[in-house]
Amino acid sequence: MSDTAPNAPVDAVAGEAAPAETNVDWESKYRAEVQDRIKERERYKPIAQAFGNLHPDDASAIQDFVRAYASGDTDTAVRWMVDNGRALAGEKFDQFISPAQQAVVTQQAQVEGAAANLTPEQVAQLVEQRLQEYQFQQTQQHYERQIEATLVEHGYQPDSALATAAIVAASKRPDLDLGAAIREVEDDILARASAIATRRADAAQSMGSPVVNGVAAINQNGQAMSPRDRALARLEANGI
Repeated sequence: MSDTAPNAPVDAVAGEAAPAETNVDWESKYRAEVQDRIKERERYKPIAQAFGNLHPDDASAIQDFVRAYASGDTDTAVRWMVDNGRALAGEKFDQFISPAQQAVVTQQAQVEGAAANLTPEQVAQLVEQRLQEYQFQQTQQHYERQIEATLVEHGYQPDSALATAAIVAASKRPDLDLGAAIREVEDDILARASAIATRRADAAQSMGSPVVNGVAAINQNGQAMSPRDRALARLEANGI
């Protein structure tokens, strides 16, 4: 007698496919999926339209900011905003951030004045003083950036000797035109180089062809040669 029971009921046949779902409202399911797709498309449509008008490099840069902001890397995000804000605003950059910074300067001066037990009039004077100092620093930094940009534009290292010479020359001009001062410095350098080259060429021509054997050497210009030049000529004539 066999150990197996060929007539025993079988619960499932290996490899048999699961029965198909029944009573499924496929139309409602399809309509719900379509609505989800529409919502997703509408959500990202403004982003796609905005990025579609950007240069690929600009779009990539903005994505870098978004990734940094989303990941909580606030240092990178803030640095990105400041750097790109400065590049976008140009000379007007300080005008956008100046009011907020002035408010910080004012608040700090007021806190210091209160801690020092100053009168309201003295606090007001302190605030005015700090604001003037702040404006002076902002103006100075603005011109420093302009000077550096002009030097770099003309191919100068801002901390080089030629750059310093150009800045000094500009400070002596009534119009303080750094570009014109740079041209003046370059023209002066070219003139000096030309004078040096001419002087050396004249010196080489004055050497002439020496005459030895007891006869005083005369150069091509009819001038007597110096003792040193005559000595060198004798050495050359004797193959030394």
